[in-house]
Order: sequence, then C-alpha cells, then structure tokens
Amino acid sequence: MSSAAGTDKRQGERMSLAISAVVRVKESKTGFWKETTELVSLSRSGAGFYVEKQCEVGRLVSLMVPMPKHFRCYDHDKELYRVWGLVQHCSRVSGKGEAAYHVGVAFVGKNPPESFNESPLHSYRIAGMNEDGTWRIVEAKTSFVVRRHPRYWLVLEVMLAAHDSEMNLISDEKATTENISLSGAAVFSELKVDVGDSVNFNSIEHNFSAQAIVRNRQTSEYDPPRLHLEFINENFPIEQLKLPNETDIANEED
Repeated sequence: MSSAAGTDKRQGERMSLAISAVVRVKESKTGFWKETTELVSLSRSGAGFYVEKQCEVGRLVSLMVPMPKHFRCYDHDKELYRVWGLVQHCSRVSGKGEAAYHVGVAFVGKNPPESFNESPLHSYRIAGMNEDGTWRIVEAKTSFVVRRHPRYWLVLEVMLAAHDSEMNLISDEKATTENISLSGAAVFSELKVDVGDSVNFNSIEHNFSAQAIVRNRQTSEYDPPRLHLEFINENFPIEQLKLPNETDIANEED
C-alpha cells in the first residue's frame, strides 16, 4: 500500500472541522440574504454546509470564513477569508420542522466576474482550474440542468486499488472523497492511473464495493491529484450517509 506522509496529513486536516461561515446570497442587484452556518466539509477547492434557504445550482454565493491558512489561496494574513463559491448541488434535508438544504460549493476566487456585478442571477459552470488552486468559471450558455444524481460534498475514507488486465494488483491506497453521488465520486488520490482506467472503490464504513472508471484526472500544486470516478456496476448507498436532519441541526443551534 502506498501512502505519502504529506498526503496523510492533508487528508486528516480535511476531516477535522469546527468552522463557522457567513453565507451571503444575492437575489438582485440590491437584495440579498445571509446566514451563519457551520461547514461540514472543507478543502482548498470547495466546501459543504447547511442553510435554511435553497441555493440554485450554477449561481455564485460568497462566504466569509476564518479559514485555516493552509487552505487559503490568498489573503493569508487576514482574520477572515472571503471566497466566492459556485453552487454545485443543493439538496433538501429530510426531517421534521422548517426546511434545510445541504449545499456544496466549488471555490472560484476572491472576486466574482464582472458579469455577476451586472446581474447576480447569471448561471456559471466550471471550465478548469486557475493557477492559484481556485476553479475557473465561465457563463453557462444554457440554463443549468439539475444533475440526475446530486453530489454530496462529504469527506469519506475509502480504499482504491488498481489492477492489470489479468487482475493482478498493481497498487492500492487509502484516499478521501471530495464529493460523492449515487453513481460516482471525486477522490483525492495519488494512485497512478489514467483516464479510462478501471479501479476498485471500497468504503468499509458503508459496506460498499464497486468497480469504477476514471473519467477525469486533475492535478494541482496544492492538493493530491483528484480522480473523477464513475461507478459501473453498483450504486452508492446514499441513504447511509450521515447527513443530519432538520431536527439535528436545530438541536445543535440551541
């Protein structure tokens, strides 16, 4: 099993969270709402959290966060880190009481594009990664189509394994997810695989094992490579994810 000490340290840091954030969402040039919430997942490139109001996928929101310095791409000496996030998914949380939503955002930098200032209701999509480790975005030419399977931006410990054509083990390692859905996952991994290769994906916690195809592989100066995997023979048991319901959130805020 291959696992570098630096990678293990970064993975551990992603899993330890007690960070609040102020989320601000513009609904017009002058109208907005904001809410203080606690992050449930965090990396240099994105975060997950819960809010009471729905956030539309493809829209930009701003966050003010006392971000750990090793997760910052800029403003390393400021107390609060302002970062804009592109909403990647927004799913209603089951439970009783008032509505709550689990939101995942991809960090796109310190300032929004000029088109956002002209109209905050523009939709955007990811078009690559900037040199500083934030996501590069462009305006979406068409209305955003909601994903068939929502992504949940949660950090899960998993095992990945690569085999040759005769199913002999080439390498394996512990890895952590950036996000996961019914049909696939984005995983921070040093595994030496290429787009089109097949890997085994295992989550002991969820009693889940599947074969997955590497659909994309992204590299960054700041994080281990990110593998985008598609499960081809099983669906991940999303119902087993430990997502707090609305009653749990209310109890934590009391």
